[in-house]
Amino acid sequence: MLRERRKAIPREQAATQNRFLVERIASSDAFLNADLVLLYAPIGTEINLLPLARIARERGIDVAFPISEPETCTLDFRILTTDARLAKGTYGIPEPPADAPKVTCTARTLCIVPGLSFAPNGARIGYGKGYYDRFLADFPGVAIGAVYESMLSDSLPTDEHDLPVSLVFTERGTIDCTQQKAPTCAKKPTPVTQKIKKFLLSLSKKAHPEEQAVAVAGAGSSDPERSLPLPPVLVLCTYILLILAQWIDTAWLDRESESVGAILLQLLVFIVPAILYSSLRGEGFGARIRLTPPRPRHLWLCACVLVMMITGSLLTCILTGGIASLTGGFVLYNTFTAQANGNFSEMVLLLFTYAIVPAFCEELIFRAFLCAEYEKRGVGVSIAASALFFAMLHFTFPMFLTYLLLGAILAATFYATRSFFAVLLLHVLYNVFCLFGQPYLSAFYVTAGSNDIFLFCIITLFLLFSAFAAGEARKIYHLYARANLSSDYTAPMPLKALPKAFFRALFTPATAICIVVWVVMSIINL
Repeated sequence: MLRERRKAIPREQAATQNRFLVERIASSDAFLNADLVLLYAPIGTEINLLPLARIARERGIDVAFPISEPETCTLDFRILTTDARLAKGTYGIPEPPADAPKVTCTARTLCIVPGLSFAPNGARIGYGKGYYDRFLADFPGVAIGAVYESMLSDSLPTDEHDLPVSLVFTERGTIDCTQQKAPTCAKKPTPVTQKIKKFLLSLSKKAHPEEQAVAVAGAGSSDPERSLPLPPVLVLCTYILLILAQWIDTAWLDRESESVGAILLQLLVFIVPAILYSSLRGEGFGARIRLTPPRPRHLWLCACVLVMMITGSLLTCILTGGIASLTGGFVLYNTFTAQANGNFSEMVLLLFTYAIVPAFCEELIFRAFLCAEYEKRGVGVSIAASALFFAMLHFTFPMFLTYLLLGAILAATFYATRSFFAVLLLHVLYNVFCLFGQPYLSAFYVTAGSNDIFLFCIITLFLLFSAFAAGEARKIYHLYARANLSSDYTAPMPLKALPKAFFRALFTPATAICIVVWVVMSIINL
């Protein structure tokens, strides 16, 4: 039964869960304190932890694999040197060369034990021949297990010769088996949480029975590949809260303290739903939103992208509204108007309210969260969905194309840099330009003295820096390839399949409601 259950897990989903398991084990004290790691080569649908071998070697830790002795049903671990390769051995399992150096296990040796299923007390189900039980009987180090959370068992039958592991890792958490506590990562949701998830599922379910079955049967789990189709519900919540914030601003806020009110309402509109959504999605969700700083090699790409954003937004504004659309002040969400008296404290508050806070809130929801959710259907789907929902957030027909372009550029940069903070910085700098760059833009237009010259300069800058950005992105991806960085967070997809995949990903009642809300509010804001 366990073998069939594991075999039914889709390959893309298993690859994503394997990556989470590798990251969790590699960052654990058991791995960091080891001077020797005993790994296994996966066969069939077994969990693939082979990337740990590369990580261990980079940290100066030796890695060994077992050679099976069928006559005695014992294991003989041999160190796999960097110039050696695994070859098919007993039972078809890849093994190191017979002349590879033998290991000497100590208290700092880490043994990763394979298993079909594990229980919170460390019990495991293997393939029935007891190879690892015989090895662990005299093993002085730390034995751990790795298992998909969906393959965890509350309890497993054991015999006297069955030896437990000390730790069990899942894609969502770590179980200390020596304490014999139920894993926090696998605890059942409270009745209130369960009701919330069922309600959200009713808004977001679509005509894919397999996804509904997973969502209902595993509402307490965090299955990265076949998660609850909740992203449009998160977006809908932000839209509704933003509409309420606009009404509150009109009805209650004192214009003399608009900045404080704008900050508080933005936190309410974006951060509160983000916290609730993250808790519903489970502990493993935080590892998927790329809260990493940009690297120095990303700075030129970011500079080129910033010029693209500025010139691209100018071009789309001119295309949809003419040159006259470039005039006017900075208004946030058609509600909060940026005003400053020129002193230093006012300027700092203005920057924080209208540049930093909205950039952080929007990037967290529309890049970090949405991209993490939609990328399992392909990066193209992720970029398109993120850009669409971001464009609709602002409730305006004339600026829809502008925000759609900006959203697509930011999402593409998010994947090129693999950094949330890179796109956050870009968004902040773009907002700063919108706040303070308008006078200089008007001065340039007056100096040019001609619409044609003005447009020629903008188009030239946009095309030039788009080429620079594309070339720099190519170099960055080449470095990723040389470093063999994993890209299993996304499903490979040919370009012709993108429209169908995009439609399937967004064909939900919640998305339809989002579109209706956007149309109604955009008409009201005309």
